Order: sequence, then C-alpha cells, then structure tokens
Amino acid sequence: MVKRLITAFIAILVGVSFIIIDQKWLWAVVAVFFSVVAVWELIGAVNCRQYKLLTALCMIYSAAVPVVLIFGLFRFIPIALFVFIAALFGVMLTKHKRIKFEHLAMCGAAALMIPAALSCVILFMYSGDPDNRGLRVFLILYLLFAAWFGDSGAYFVGTFMGKHKLCPEISPKKTVEGFIGGIVTVGVVMAITGLIFDFLVFDDIRINYPVVIIVGMAASVFGVLGDLSASVIKREFGVKDFGNIFPGHGGVLDRFDSVIFVAPFIYLICQFFSPTIA
Repeated sequence: MVKRLITAFIAILVGVSFIIIDQKWLWAVVAVFFSVVAVWELIGAVNCRQYKLLTALCMIYSAAVPVVLIFGLFRFIPIALFVFIAALFGVMLTKHKRIKFEHLAMCGAAALMIPAALSCVILFMYSGDPDNRGLRVFLILYLLFAAWFGDSGAYFVGTFMGKHKLCPEISPKKTVEGFIGGIVTVGVVMAITGLIFDFLVFDDIRINYPVVIIVGMAASVFGVLGDLSASVIKREFGVKDFGNIFPGHGGVLDRFDSVIFVAPFIYLICQFFSPTIA
C-alpha cells in the first residue's frame, strides 16, 4: 500500500507539472510513450512479441497516432490507417507459416484502439478554446476522475458492503454493491469538482451540474467495462499484471484500462454536446 501511495503521489506531481508547463510537444511525448508502452504490454500479454516484424509495425503506428491527432494532422489519418492495415496483412502473407490471423487481429486491435483512446486525454488540452485553460484542465480531470474514482469507490464500497458478485468468473472481488458505489462516488466527485472550478477557477463559465454528474456517472460504467475487459485478457492468458512501470500499480494498461474506454466516451460527448457540459 505504501508503494502504491508513493507512486500515486509522484504521478500526481508529474501530471500537475505538465499542466503548469502546458507545452503541446511535451504532452505529445507523454502520449507517444504511454501508447507505445501500453501496446507493447498487451502484445506481450497475448504472447505475440516473438513476431518481431509484426510488433515493430504496431510500435511505429502506436507512436504515430498521438502525433497525428494532437497536432491536428487529420488528413493523414486515412493514409496511416491504410498503410498500417496493408502492412499487417503483408506481414501475415509473407510469414503465414508462423503468423496466423489471430495474431494479426490481436496485435492490430491493440495498436488501433489504445493510442487513439489515450490521445483523447491530450486532445482535451488542445482541441478546445486555447484561451480557456481552466476549462481544458477541468475536462482532463473530469475524465480521469470518472475512470479512477469509480474504481476506488467500487473497491471501498465493495470491501465493506459487497455481498453479491458482479462477474465472479472474470473478477471475483467485484460486487454489485461496489459497482453501484463506484458510480455514486463518481457523481459526488463530479459535483465537488464542478463546485471548485465554478467558484475558484471559472469567470465566465458556469457548470451545468445535472449534465456533468450524469455524464460522469455514465462514463464510470464504461470504466468498469474497460477494467473487466483487461481482467478477461489477463485471466485468459494467465497474466497477473500487464507490466511493472508503476510500482505497486502494474503497467500502463493496469492503470489506464478504464481510461481507454472513458476518454473516448467523454470526448465524443463533448464534441456533440459541449455547450451542455460547461
């Protein structure tokens, strides 16, 4: 527990420092690093790292996606996607005696999903009004809180009140009570966060509390989906943790499995309904 708390404290300090520095290139480096490491972890977990050319293609694509998205090079997305998929199938055809379609699908899915999802976190900093830094910071904290406080709330409520198993064959410790407690916890946290920004940060913006709370609680459900999906993969392949880059927490995927589902959900909501969020 002490190791987990120390790691979390250091991570918070680093995250706050990045927000204060507020440099797009620095955020891009972070997104590239996390994306590449997360894809590397997942490819290793499903026993595909032995296919070096396939792994290399996924690493290159994972590094390119955050750069393309964060710097607004959207016209290159179809080109990058086509080249990547064509290269994957080219590798399978040339190495068909060793590389099967299931290997292609697992590695390709990891590279297609993870970098795009993690990049959504950074997009909140640089896709909105550049002069409204407070709102951009609020949205980043909003999606991270929806993912992580849901997990924390579920853990504590489930520990003290949990009686009915949620998915015993996937995650034996998760309970229905914990699941509900996590959602409620996120709702409370969103209300408190909104109040803090409303009165201490924002000048010309007012939080729409019903929307902020409801969307946050809905996002926490997607966080559970991400957490359970990661648990299924680990259980299927006999993996305890995806990595050990965060002492006490595991790898990037262990810490960001819920964020991978929450970030795209909230980003899409903000793209279509941004005036109702804040």
